[in-house]
Amino acid sequence: MILAALASYGVAFNLTGPLQQRNGALPVIWRALGVGLILTAPLGLRDVAAANWKASSLLSLLALGAFGTGVAFVLFAVGAGRMGATRASATTFLTPVVALLLGVIVLHESVALLSVSGAAICLGGAWLIRQARMAE
Repeated sequence: MILAALASYGVAFNLTGPLQQRNGALPVIWRALGVGLILTAPLGLRDVAAANWKASSLLSLLALGAFGTGVAFVLFAVGAGRMGATRASATTFLTPVVALLLGVIVLHESVALLSVSGAAICLGGAWLIRQARMAE
């Protein structure tokens, strides 16, 4: 399953740039999210129907989808179109680092040495991509 997700990211990064340049970021993202909805919605319909929904939960879910995922996807598509797939994919290396920092700063979580090592590897990967692009 993890390999399928990694392959999907690789394909998405390489398709998004040319599609965004030709069609614009928003049409590409709307279509991608629509396909994702069609492919994944049947897997959760039973659980959604059985859930005990509160207005606050529904509003939180909509805000997370629109402002978290939606805005992030649009920014990613624009970045892939302007910078290319390789440089745009480097931004995904920063997500675990930001999550680790927010966990420590906001939630006062303790951090294992393995987590710090993983964050360092992520930053190293982003740095290597930047160096490779600068050498071109």
